Amino acid sequence: MKKLYIFSYGLYPGQVTLETLAAMKECGAVYTHCLDAATAARFAGLAPGLKLNTGLSREATAKAAVAALSKFDTVGFLTYGNPLFLNQTAAEVMKAAAAKKAAVRVFAAVSSFDTLVNLFNLNKFSPRGLRVVDAAASIDAPHFTPEMDTLIFVPDVLNLKSNAAAKKKFLAAAKAAYPPSAPAYLADCASISAAEAKVIKGTVGALASLLKKVNERHTLFLPAVKK
Repeated sequence: MKKLYIFSYGLYPGQVTLETLAAMKECGAVYTHCLDAATAARFAGLAPGLKLNTGLSREATAKAAVAALSKFDTVGFLTYGNPLFLNQTAAEVMKAAAAKKAAVRVFAAVSSFDTLVNLFNLNKFSPRGLRVVDAAASIDAPHFTPEMDTLIFVPDVLNLKSNAAAKKKFLAAAKAAYPPSAPAYLADCASISAAEAKVIKGTVGALASLLKKVNERHTLFLPAVKK
């Protein structure tokens, strides 16, 4: 049976697991959507026949990887973070492989979530727990739970021109839920793009200013506040 492996280098190459390295060596070809020629060089000798799909749409990326199954029994797809944590491209590859009746195996890896737990010392959650939010999925109906520690992923979508109205709604909802002095943090984890983690501290009252500093790697952390 044809097999498609989905694995990851984590946030940077040093986080590649032994399990993933072994899986790479089984593949006749490995496709990736998240490396350029320079960063791909770091995987020379590790991923046989590494093919760069940078710049393609999700559908085209998936189609290219799955098409290789006509030539090889096992094909790999290399991505970043934990492969199924807010990764629409990996989901598209799984869908395309299933349509070809190929067996799919996903290998766990380090994600930004894992790094954020360490960065903000979330070994012990707030009494009401930890909430994880995808800003893109909740953009039309933002909801805040100030009694919970909250990690909001992909907040950069709020800065798209098409989401200007949604951004105003997001800021208004945050202002209604939190006191102005409540802390807010933007975290850019150490990754293949940044050698060290960087954290920008602000407040909910100045959240509009904080969001102006957002890049595509940032996560917004709102610690729980006491009533």
